[in-house]
Amino acid sequence: MPLKCAVALCALLAVSDAVACNLSTGVTPFAKGQATTAMDDAGLKPPVVEVVSLTRGVDGRASCDASGLLTVRVEWPRGTDYKIRDLGFEFRVVGEDALAIFPSTPVVGSVDGKRSEFVFLWRDGPPAQQAPIDLMVEVRAVTADNRRGPPTQLRIAAAPGS
Repeated sequence: MPLKCAVALCALLAVSDAVACNLSTGVTPFAKGQATTAMDDAGLKPPVVEVVSLTRGVDGRASCDASGLLTVRVEWPRGTDYKIRDLGFEFRVVGEDALAIFPSTPVVGSVDGKRSEFVFLWRDGPPAQQAPIDLMVEVRAVTADNRRGPPTQLRIAAAPGS
């Protein structure tokens, strides 16, 4: 009986770590049409992109304490035939993507006028386990028929525990 209890306790600990943080970021997959081949479209413009905030994981007992949180604002330029509500945005790390902060498919975030905010959550670990972040990220608009605009590059950098 004590062995069964110990095994059950270990299983619960493993499950709680795997489930980890249940925070909703509001970032959802972009609903693309049936086009399977991505095409570049010179008619789209590169978005204006900035890091709003970056918070590294901390030591603690709460489920979200070891999570990193990144907020990126995307502003859609004037003079295009598209509204930001009709577009998804692709975030792609140039080079090695060890942290896997960004989804592999285009996403949408909360929209306010010509701006949209994207909140990304990842397993960062406590400061003693963190490596510095130094990423170059390409952000580009994607239409429902899978046309892709030119990218804007965004540098994301942070020291452990920052």
